[in-house]
Amino acid sequence: MSLFFLYVSKHYLKNILIMLLGLSGLFTGIDLLLNAGSIPSFNLKILYSFYMWQESLNLLYPLAIVFAGIMTKIIFIKHNAIGSFYALGISRKRLFLPFFVIGFGIYFIFFGLNFTSFANAKESANIILKKKKLSDENKDMFFKYNDSFVYIKEMNPNIKTINDLSIFEIKEHKVLRVIEASQAQFMGDKWIAKDITIKEKISDNNGSFKLGIKKMATLETLKGYKPQILQSLYYDRVLNLNDMLEAKKLLEAQKISTQKIKADMYQKIVVPLFSIALLMIIFFKMPFHARYMNISLVSAISIGGTLVFWGLLFALHRVAQNSVIAPEIALIVPIILIFIYAFYQLSIVSKKI
Repeated sequence: MSLFFLYVSKHYLKNILIMLLGLSGLFTGIDLLLNAGSIPSFNLKILYSFYMWQESLNLLYPLAIVFAGIMTKIIFIKHNAIGSFYALGISRKRLFLPFFVIGFGIYFIFFGLNFTSFANAKESANIILKKKKLSDENKDMFFKYNDSFVYIKEMNPNIKTINDLSIFEIKEHKVLRVIEASQAQFMGDKWIAKDITIKEKISDNNGSFKLGIKKMATLETLKGYKPQILQSLYYDRVLNLNDMLEAKKLLEAQKISTQKIKADMYQKIVVPLFSIALLMIIFFKMPFHARYMNISLVSAISIGGTLVFWGLLFALHRVAQNSVIAPEIALIVPIILIFIYAFYQLSIVSKKI
């Protein structure tokens, strides 16, 4: 690894940390000022701030990647470092390489964190703000499961139990039988219901029907319906990427719309990549010497353009969540288009110094 690569990487990484801590600190501080009155104790305020800081890191790191790149190049321009690099025979592509590697490194760090409880930070903050326990809202849940409908009176996601479970098996718009359980425990990837009562219509030899009741000790049901996934489907809870993938697979098996879950997945996986493409465009568009540009104007346009594009992607995510536009069109297509333009810029500068 060359000294040049380490030198540029050190400056860019330092500026990313400054931007990330500055933006997340500002976001967290403003949020705390707005909501501090609703949080009773100092300890809870600290905990709430920590969760919101995590959420702000996850939300703002793409902006930090772009802003830090702009900041680093402007510093180099002011100190005539860019011209010195070119004089030493360093091409524009080689100059951009440290920015590309560090930017993708930051992306992959947060990509990995979104598979952990880090992705649920906002949910934890909202629980503190609303002064509720995690299980307060998990009552009276009604949803589809295969060819049946399920009613859950109460679920405790902390200990993974259900109290009063009813499953209505339907065929041709008629209830065939009802399965009732006083309690169920989540084990592995399924729920084990206990103290089962099965009620169904039984026909006799005369063609008349009567109610048949039988008892069972246990019954395996609701395969794949993890407590977190149930919360997300019914109460719009935030999931990490691992649970999102499981929920998507589950919804597809149940032939239920996956538009919202796909929009959330693309928001965490695909959308942050705009920062790399936008940084590439700004980096190659920006002149290498201060005499060729108005630094204040170029900085304002670069930062403003980044914020506008980021806001547009945020709005498209909301639109995709509501199934107005397919998530692939709303979120993936813009990222592909901006990368096409970014590599077009790269092909142009490849013919220059």
